Amino acid sequence: MQLPTLSQQTFWDVNIAELSFEDSPDWIIERVFDRGSLDEVISVVNYYGKENVKKTIQTVPTYLPNHTVLLAKALFNLNFSDFKCLEKRPFLPNY
Repeated sequence: MQLPTLSQQTFWDVNIAELSFEDSPDWIIERVFDRGSLDEVISVVNYYGKENVKKTIQTVPTYLPNHTVLLAKALFNLNFSDFKCLEKRPFLPNY
């Protein structure tokens, strides 16, 4: 299976060549959804599988930025109640 295509801009603080796609999938998925391009998100979903990525995003226990929640909500047809990170901090739109 082809590794995801990721940019140095998204992973500015690490050497992409040294990323362990098998050992750090949760961190990679969360980073790409938070800071990556749509092409990178699609690449990660294709690599890890839609259900794995969906489960990972849903179970992040801490904070996810609004744009990350909205992207995952749209891609995976989720409700706000499906996100563990929103149990203690409800979604507040930024107007």
